[in-house]
Formats: sequence, structure tokens, C-alpha cells
Amino acid sequence: MKIVRWAAALPAALVALAVLQPVSHAESAKPPKKVTTVVSLTFDDGDATHAATARMLEKRGMRGTFYVNSDTIGRDAKLTRRELAAIAKAGHEIGGHTLTHIRLTELTRSAQRAQICDDRRALVAWGYRPTTLAYPFGSVDADAKAVARQCGYDAARRVGGLKDWGCRGCQAGEDLRPRDRYEIRTPGSIRDDTLPRQMRQQVLNAEKSGGGLVTLVFHQVCDGCGLYSVSPKVLDEFLGWLAARESHGTVVKTLHDAVGARYRPVPAE
Repeated sequence: MKIVRWAAALPAALVALAVLQPVSHAESAKPPKKVTTVVSLTFDDGDATHAATARMLEKRGMRGTFYVNSDTIGRDAKLTRRELAAIAKAGHEIGGHTLTHIRLTELTRSAQRAQICDDRRALVAWGYRPTTLAYPFGSVDADAKAVARQCGYDAARRVGGLKDWGCRGCQAGEDLRPRDRYEIRTPGSIRDDTLPRQMRQQVLNAEKSGGGLVTLVFHQVCDGCGLYSVSPKVLDEFLGWLAARESHGTVVKTLHDAVGARYRPVPAE
């Protein structure tokens, strides 16, 4: 009875505080959003601008996939061996893109094998462990896919097949377990007239449709340097937006990590 009379004498606000139990940090913290969308940022051709591009990604805590043609490394307007090594050392993926960036569908199967296998051998000899391939021009046929597998690649990327301004009825995101690991679909290549909002929309399309893998294809990263280029300012604006999407279940991964690619030795010649 004394306790009841004491409580009744207190202001209502103090009584409320007395009965409230403290909430621990663990109880109040919200669990992280489940990952449903994975974005892979891929950069083709070993362009000299990619050294600075890699550092731009690193400032955002991101890592990309850089597809290089081993025969062109060290040439004018291309990455040097030292720059390529620095990109790899920073944690980015180095992937194959054939020896000389030739359209594979115009070659015999034996010529395809030389372009794909010899390029991969060169990358392995330089100390890399390439597991994914990007077909030059996104051009692929059944022979090229078979040769990519024979040369030891565990996955390969085309260009196109996902929803964008040129394919509005297409699926928004590739399956997180791609139905065809040797023809992973993407939106079309980013071009000099691609707006930041269009890049954002490609990610949002996947988020809204339940998630998936969105592999974006970049080439040169510079101002006014060609049709298949993107301004550093535009790219950095997009990366800033993308970095904040983790709360929506969207994360950035290399293509190797996104598809769980495994390293296999290069077959004997």
C-alpha cells in the first residue's frame, strides 16, 4: 500500500519514467538491409585514364573490374604494366579482353582460341589470376563462349541484353546466379551523352524489380574524348549516389566476386 500511495503522489511523467525499461543499443539498432542488388563497375580496353579511375573508386570504398588487352598494354594512351600492377594491388579485378581487341565473331574458332587463351596466358605470366572475360564489342557466339570456357575462364560478359533506353522491355537485372555464365548480360555501354540520372535509373530499375546483377560497361573516363567515354565529374557524381544505396540493399562488387568466379589454370597449348 505504501508503494501505491508513493507512486500516486508522483507526477504522471515521473511514474512513466520509473516503469520504462532501458533499451539496449543492440535492441534499438536496425538490422542491415538484405543485399538484393549487386552493381559491378567494369572498365574496358586498358585505357590510360583507368589509373585515375581506379583511385576514384577507392575513395568511395569501391573496387572495379578492369578488362585489358595484353598486347596493347604499354602503348600510347594505354595503361603501363606498372599502372596495371598498381590497380591490381589496390584490390581491383584484372580480367581478360583478348590480345588485340578484335571482334571474335569474325574469327575462326582456332583464331578465337589464340586471342582468348594467349591473352589469358600473358596475364597469368604477369602475376594475375583472371577469372572473367569481356568479349570485345560485346560480340559473342557459341564458339566464343566455348573457347572462353576452354581457356579457363569461369565467366564472361557481353554488352547489352538488360533494360536501358535502347531495350525498354528487357529484364532490369541479370540473375545473381546468371543463367548463362559465359554470356552475362548488361545494359548498353555508357556513352558520352549518358546522363547521371540514366545510370541511376538502371540501378533503380533492378531494385524495383526485386534486385539482380547490374554490370555497367565503361570505356574511357575523360572529357570530350570519344563516343564511348564518360566525364570524370559525371562518373564521380554517380559513384557518390551509388555509395548511399547500401541502405537500400545495393552493393558494389567486382564481377569476379559478384558471380563467385573460381580460378582455373590456363590449359596447355
